[in-house]
Amino acid sequence: DLSQYDCVKVDITNPQDQPVRILLAVENPNSNGRENVSVESITLAPMSKATLTTRFGVWHGEINRKMDSSKVALVKIMLDRPKVAHTFRIENLRAASSLEDMTKVYESEYFRQLQPALGRGINLGNMLDAPKEGEWGVRLEDSYFDEIKKAGFDSVRIPVRWSSHTSTTSPYQIAPEFMDRVEWVVDQALKYRLKAVLNVHHYEELFSNPDEHRGRFLMIWKQIAERFKGKPPALTFEVLNEPQKNLDAQRWNQLLVEAIRVIRVENPNRTIIVGPVDFNSIDALQSLVLPEDDRNLTVTFHYYSPFPFTHQGANWIGADGEKWLGTKWTGTPLEKFAILTDLNAAISWAVEHKRPIYMGEFGAYEKADMESRVRWTKFLAEEALKRNIGFAYWEFAAGFGVFDPQKNQWREPLKNALLSRE
Repeated sequence: DLSQYDCVKVDITNPQDQPVRILLAVENPNSNGRENVSVESITLAPMSKATLTTRFGVWHGEINRKMDSSKVALVKIMLDRPKVAHTFRIENLRAASSLEDMTKVYESEYFRQLQPALGRGINLGNMLDAPKEGEWGVRLEDSYFDEIKKAGFDSVRIPVRWSSHTSTTSPYQIAPEFMDRVEWVVDQALKYRLKAVLNVHHYEELFSNPDEHRGRFLMIWKQIAERFKGKPPALTFEVLNEPQKNLDAQRWNQLLVEAIRVIRVENPNRTIIVGPVDFNSIDALQSLVLPEDDRNLTVTFHYYSPFPFTHQGANWIGADGEKWLGTKWTGTPLEKFAILTDLNAAISWAVEHKRPIYMGEFGAYEKADMESRVRWTKFLAEEALKRNIGFAYWEFAAGFGVFDPQKNQWREPLKNALLSRE
């Protein structure tokens, strides 16, 4: 009977030179692998350690209300379909409260001086990150920056698909007209006194073939760093959006150091944003290794949980997207509990490593009902700011959009959810 607790935790050490993925499952009698079972997983980078937490009532991030914590029959620690032998160490398996006392975090000297990085922001998504601007139905307009500033936002994140505008042979030149366009966007943001985040987005070839595209990626950053070196500190660089696929933690930790080194040649004092692998997930923060001597780094994570709610009806998800249609987020204690647990994990990591942390993306797709979208967005934004976590909503004027470009007006309930100061 674990009804006085809300989760099970275990400390795991990976002493190997290869990553390992571990699952922690808590089961009721007669569980079938999904119903009456709670499970979470974590991927440990080589020579690292972390705590894996499985919340009761959650199955890989999805709410699963059939779990009964008063009737726990089995706790299992498993390898995730390993193809090779692995060695790892487990210690201190315990029932606990995942919303355990955060006093040490909140009263720490680092947390008390921490400010929400970049404040409240919006992603200018589906624009410069499309293969060609306009292909995904929206183009950047000067008026958008005015709208964003007047509404009360502090910053914009500018996703850019540089790889579609860069030659495939050395010296990997970025098309001059595209570079001019990106600079215009940055200048508009700065003109309207908005902080700006400029990133490398949708570099799919790098994710699939990281070794082959390493040189091209670094040359892209060399050109960006040189072009924007004279911009004010309100411009921040983000090294890479959502490292994934074959760009695993080991490769990424090496590549990010090289990219930071390239940027620092012309931008020694500019803030740089870096996130972990696995699509910038909170769970992957433990695998992120940053250069200790560079303290002007901000760490980012992305948040789309519960995924069946935030991505219902999204055509790029496939059949599951349609299956999830009608999923609501009503703000039950269990639904809120899942978000609070994740945000606590993020800020705890930030305080432990003394790094500012930034929720660079979060949002719910337009196929979800507006009431649920507003409720989820407001709760997440408010709770992030309580933890000194700045954010950028995904996104401004497309499928997740807080602004309607056809009517040229804000979707007021969503805008208010992001700007609420209650």
